[in-house]
Amino acid sequence: MSGETGGTSLDGLREGGSRHLLALGVAVVVGLALAWVHWLGLFAAGALVGLVSRDLPRAVVAGLVVGVIVLVANQFVVPAMDPSEFLGLAPASYVTIAAAFVAPVWGSLVRAVV
Repeated sequence: MSGETGGTSLDGLREGGSRHLLALGVAVVVGLALAWVHWLGLFAAGALVGLVSRDLPRAVVAGLVVGVIVLVANQFVVPAMDPSEFLGLAPASYVTIAAAFVAPVWGSLVRAVV
Protein backbone atom coordinates (compact mmCIF):
# COMPACT_ATOMS: atom_id res chain seq x y z
CA MET A 1 0.00 0.00 0.00
CA SER A 2 2.94 2.33 -0.37
CA GLY A 3 1.75 3.94 -3.58
CA GLU A 4 2.27 7.44 -4.81
CA THR A 5 0.61 9.08 -1.81
CA GLY A 6 2.67 7.79 1.13
CA GLY A 7 5.42 5.69 2.53
CA THR A 8 8.25 7.29 0.58
CA SER A 9 10.39 8.09 3.62
CA LEU A 10 10.05 4.54 4.97
CA ASP A 11 10.72 3.08 1.54
CA GLY A 12 14.02 4.93 1.46
CA LEU A 13 15.02 3.45 4.81
CA ARG A 14 13.97 -0.04 3.82
CA GLU A 15 16.17 -0.23 0.73
CA GLY A 16 19.26 -1.35 2.61
CA GLY A 17 22.69 0.13 2.95
CA SER A 18 24.02 2.41 5.63
CA ARG A 19 20.77 4.36 6.08
CA HIS A 20 18.93 1.11 6.74
CA LEU A 21 21.49 -0.08 9.30
CA LEU A 22 21.44 3.31 11.01
CA ALA A 23 17.63 3.25 11.16
CA LEU A 24 17.70 -0.27 12.63
CA GLY A 25 20.25 0.81 15.22
CA VAL A 26 18.23 3.85 16.21
CA ALA A 27 15.07 1.73 16.40
CA VAL A 28 16.76 -0.76 18.73
CA VAL A 29 18.20 1.95 20.99
CA VAL A 30 14.91 3.85 21.19
CA GLY A 31 13.02 0.61 21.80
CA LEU A 32 15.39 -0.43 24.58
CA ALA A 33 15.06 3.01 26.16
CA LEU A 34 11.29 2.67 26.09
CA ALA A 35 11.51 -0.85 27.52
CA TRP A 36 13.62 0.52 30.37
CA VAL A 37 10.65 2.67 31.36
CA HIS A 38 7.81 0.18 30.75
CA TRP A 39 7.44 -3.34 29.41
CA LEU A 40 5.33 -2.06 26.48
CA GLY A 41 8.61 -0.66 25.19
CA LEU A 42 9.40 -4.22 24.08
CA PHE A 43 6.38 -4.08 21.79
CA ALA A 44 7.44 -0.62 20.59
CA ALA A 45 10.97 -1.88 19.92
CA GLY A 46 9.60 -4.63 17.73
CA ALA A 47 7.30 -2.21 15.95
CA LEU A 48 10.16 0.20 15.28
CA VAL A 49 12.46 -2.45 13.80
CA GLY A 50 9.49 -3.84 11.88
CA LEU A 51 8.76 -0.47 10.32
CA VAL A 52 12.23 -0.14 8.84
CA SER A 53 12.47 -3.79 7.72
CA ARG A 54 12.21 -4.60 4.04
CA ASP A 55 9.48 -7.24 4.38
CA LEU A 56 7.51 -9.18 6.99
CA PRO A 57 9.86 -12.17 7.41
CA ARG A 58 12.80 -9.83 8.00
CA ALA A 59 10.70 -7.84 10.44
CA VAL A 60 9.93 -10.97 12.47
CA VAL A 61 13.61 -11.94 12.51
CA ALA A 62 14.49 -8.40 13.60
CA GLY A 63 11.94 -8.72 16.40
CA LEU A 64 13.61 -11.96 17.54
CA VAL A 65 17.01 -10.26 17.48
CA VAL A 66 15.62 -7.45 19.62
CA GLY A 67 14.46 -10.10 22.09
CA VAL A 68 17.96 -11.55 22.28
CA ILE A 69 19.43 -8.08 22.76
CA VAL A 70 16.96 -7.44 25.58
CA LEU A 71 17.96 -10.64 27.36
CA VAL A 72 21.68 -9.89 26.94
CA ALA A 73 21.12 -6.34 28.19
CA ASN A 74 19.24 -7.77 31.16
CA GLN A 75 22.35 -9.71 32.16
CA PHE A 76 24.49 -6.56 31.93
CA VAL A 77 22.03 -4.53 33.99
CA VAL A 78 22.09 -7.11 36.79
CA PRO A 79 25.76 -8.17 36.74
CA ALA A 80 25.61 -9.72 40.23
CA MET A 81 23.27 -12.43 38.93
CA ASP A 82 24.55 -14.99 36.46
CA PRO A 83 22.18 -16.74 34.01
CA SER A 84 21.75 -19.82 36.22
CA GLU A 85 20.63 -17.66 39.16
CA PHE A 86 18.28 -15.78 36.85
CA LEU A 87 16.69 -19.03 35.68
CA GLY A 88 16.40 -20.08 39.31
CA LEU A 89 13.87 -17.29 39.85
CA ALA A 90 11.23 -19.36 38.09
CA PRO A 91 8.43 -18.68 37.16
CA ALA A 92 9.27 -14.96 37.02
CA SER A 93 12.29 -15.64 34.83
CA TYR A 94 10.12 -17.61 32.40
CA VAL A 95 7.75 -14.68 32.07
CA THR A 96 10.70 -12.38 31.45
CA ILE A 97 12.13 -14.63 28.74
CA ALA A 98 8.75 -15.11 27.08
CA ALA A 99 8.05 -11.36 27.13
CA ALA A 100 11.48 -10.63 25.68
CA PHE A 101 10.69 -12.78 22.65
CA VAL A 102 6.92 -12.48 22.23
CA ALA A 103 6.47 -8.71 22.63
CA PRO A 104 9.06 -7.57 20.03
CA VAL A 105 7.93 -10.21 17.51
CA TRP A 106 4.32 -9.20 18.06
CA GLY A 107 5.29 -5.57 17.58
CA SER A 108 7.23 -6.37 14.42
CA LEU A 109 4.02 -7.63 12.81
CA VAL A 110 3.12 -3.97 12.29
CA ARG A 111 5.17 -4.39 9.09
CA ALA A 112 2.29 -6.41 7.63
CA VAL A 113 0.08 -3.35 7.99
CA VAL A 114 2.45 -0.56 6.98
